[in-house]
Amino acid sequence: MNIKIIRNSEEYKKATAYLDELLSSGDDSNDDLIDVMALLISNYEKVHFDIGLPDPVSAIEHRMEQQRLTRKDLIQYLGSQSRVSEVMNGKSPLSLSMIKKLHEGLGISYEVLMQDQTRELDERNVNYEDYPIAAMFKKGFFPKVIKSVTEAKERAEELIRDMFEAVKITPFSLAGAPHLRSAVHTTNKRMDGLALQAWQAKVLHQTLDKKLPKCDLDSIDLPFLREILKLSRLEKGPLLAKEELANNGIHLVFQEHLPRTYLDGAAMWGVDGNPVIGMTIRYDRLDNFWFVLMHELAHVSLHLKNSKEVYFDDLDGEKNSDEDEADDLALKALAEKSEWDKYFALLTTPESVVNLAKKLMVSPAVIAGRFRKESGDYRIYNRLIGSNEVRKMVFP
Repeated sequence: MNIKIIRNSEEYKKATAYLDELLSSGDDSNDDLIDVMALLISNYEKVHFDIGLPDPVSAIEHRMEQQRLTRKDLIQYLGSQSRVSEVMNGKSPLSLSMIKKLHEGLGISYEVLMQDQTRELDERNVNYEDYPIAAMFKKGFFPKVIKSVTEAKERAEELIRDMFEAVKITPFSLAGAPHLRSAVHTTNKRMDGLALQAWQAKVLHQTLDKKLPKCDLDSIDLPFLREILKLSRLEKGPLLAKEELANNGIHLVFQEHLPRTYLDGAAMWGVDGNPVIGMTIRYDRLDNFWFVLMHELAHVSLHLKNSKEVYFDDLDGEKNSDEDEADDLALKALAEKSEWDKYFALLTTPESVVNLAKKLMVSPAVIAGRFRKESGDYRIYNRLIGSNEVRKMVFP
């Protein structure tokens, strides 16, 4: 488009349409051009529309009076009757999606609607409804005042922003992607990055009201992992592990995975500066629980001290050097490789598994699970792996 002073209504229509295209492009290189177009449009509106720069609510009320609209008519722009009331009474700000709808539907200028907005214009092209809102609602991600999936979708931008800002996450920018261990490259599974980020935010939210002592990362070593693994022999081992980790400054959070995340666990930093381990209990077995926990603790021990990234783990997926290191340390928590190799040859009966578990002071599920994994025989020792024992304990 030829950039020039706007002199008539036809040029004004073309200019506003062009501004909409720029805003929807999401291209940072258009920032200066967006500013220029907004200024040209604003100058034309000041001369020809003569509505000045009222505050957004006054501008909406002016259009309502002109077009004989009621507050009920605003639902299509603001989302719900309660949301209309909040906005028009000055209790809630306009979201970017609301601004776009009001501009397109009522013809109120962006300059007026964007007053007092601190959010970036180039975020208008994103779609907050692309987050798995329905699944998040069903799993209790949102405040109890949100009564339905429909309401959650209508207020998606507000809900996502509030949740993410509380834990210092930027929507649509997945932290830790370089450390995503996933089967996405080797199977037909397609990872949903937005769902993964929403899960991360929910995990971190659950740590906000928990005050823990400062974690001494140097103390999170192999002997520490072995002491935690010994809790597996106790009936409430997973809950005792959560308590013991908290005593050492590590948050352990149980949060079911969202659709298309294929996630077992993750290790990350919390808002309070302490490590956070999130576990989904995707496979409801004690053997799986203890290996995932050891793996994430290995990330805390080996990698978090030198990184602010997040380590997401689908333990069925591809490995890299960090994942190999975490696996090795997790396995050493049970026994050194040379020692385990000797034990492995002796595990020929359920009784031998139980006896070794007693010797190493761990649950038989830990021994049976490792044997099944390394032998490739998943038909053996089914009754020893603790099926259906974890979720009922950690998700009451």
